[in-house]
Amino acid sequence: MAVGFVYPCLMNAADRLKSGPLFSELDVDEIAALSSIVSYKSISRGGVLFLEGDPATGFFVLLSGSVRIYKASPDGKEYTLHRIRPGQMFAEAAIFRGRGFPANCMALEDSEVAFFPKVGFVDLLANSPQIALKIIGSLSNWLREFTRKLEELSLKEVPARVAFYLLRRLDAANSETFQLDTSKTELAAQLGTIIETLSRTFRKLRDAGIISMNGREITVLDRERLEAVADGEKI
Repeated sequence: MAVGFVYPCLMNAADRLKSGPLFSELDVDEIAALSSIVSYKSISRGGVLFLEGDPATGFFVLLSGSVRIYKASPDGKEYTLHRIRPGQMFAEAAIFRGRGFPANCMALEDSEVAFFPKVGFVDLLANSPQIALKIIGSLSNWLREFTRKLEELSLKEVPARVAFYLLRRLDAANSETFQLDTSKTELAAQLGTIIETLSRTFRKLRDAGIISMNGREITVLDRERLEAVADGEKI
């Protein structure tokens, strides 16, 4: 298992925690209290952070890189449940509702995580209820965003979903050219479609002069038209 401990300086660790949406509302003293119970781990690409059934002694926040939560069938097939990105919390349900992790977690690239032990975290919230309230507020904001994404998947056609995804990647990269951050198979699953339909949509966007493609590299040539497709306009 390619997992190791990381020992960043306390100020750097605190800054990285506060930069994530979960703890963005905490003040300096609250971040310091949180930092006192956290340990940090690095995971090499392909490394396994935990396996289904492992004791759930705490939860994680991804600081950098990317990991996926997946289930494995008896015949060896793997099914991705979630792809975690920096700032997101994961494996939190297991520590409150069960003794073991309900799925597996593997790094898709070199990654770093913050680990929050269950006992220390629960004690901290009991002694500092204001921290609990602020975290709940942050989770509420995340839930609203998650609900909006579900609406995008359920109410829009595939081209609109793809265009919306590309616009989010465009804004995140702050550049007209960026790399797809996942395989087309995983992206198709995220967008609620199949890889054939996804590939066909990419071809239509390319042929219409809206994007250009070079492997996993995408360049947005016409943002205005891409926004129109995201709003439901036909390609």
